[in-house]
Amino acid sequence: MINMNGAKSDHFSGIDACKGGWLGVDITDDNGSYLFETDLSKLINRLSDSVRILVDMPIGLLSKEMNDFSNRPCDAVARKMLGKKHSSIFSPPFIEALFEKNYADAGRINFEISGKKISKQSWNIVPKIREVNSFLHLHREWRGKILESHPELTFKSLNHNKPLLHSKKKKEGIIERIYILEKHYPAAGNLFERFLKDNSVMSNANKDDMADALCLAVLNYTRGNNLQNISDKYPEDSLGNRMGIWL
Repeated sequence: MINMNGAKSDHFSGIDACKGGWLGVDITDDNGSYLFETDLSKLINRLSDSVRILVDMPIGLLSKEMNDFSNRPCDAVARKMLGKKHSSIFSPPFIEALFEKNYADAGRINFEISGKKISKQSWNIVPKIREVNSFLHLHREWRGKILESHPELTFKSLNHNKPLLHSKKKKEGIIERIYILEKHYPAAGNLFERFLKDNSVMSNANKDDMADALCLAVLNYTRGNNLQNISDKYPEDSLGNRMGIWL
């Protein structure tokens, strides 16, 4: 494996939000590890050796001034790519609604700007959206190194662009996903088994969180220089963060 700088055994990471905080997976040619932190900045600090970090969380948000867009361009493309499974792509709130303290006010502001309310699914991850976008706004050195990706798109891509048969919430879905990952990174199964035996982390994260973080790390590792934004539009938001889903 050769990375963008031509060096072997560099670290490539994937991060997924979980009920207790953030779960990260870090892999190299011959080693893999998982890490849990309640705070994103602490996790990123522990992953500071990574060449690149992929995170399953919207980065870059629309705002009132960006009246050319009704949806983030990358979200629109992702929904077309997923077809029947497009519902896994949530529309994140507009920036003006992001820092509201309650669902009613955030939904009202979002509707006034865009004509669309905020779904409950999106509102439930708003604290995590705030955290990652605020971090990148304050730490410009991480821009371009921490990128948004999406597990369902990733698994489909790693499965020769074939849709998966089972939900990640079911046992069959987890088995299916780990089987796919082992084809690209043979140590994926062993790393997942280590996670299952770690009660201290399992109490803060679910099996599908680990599968999602692991798939982003595997994609990151295997793509190297070939990682691409799925949309040809890459607009910058008012916080200085760019909108793109990388695959």
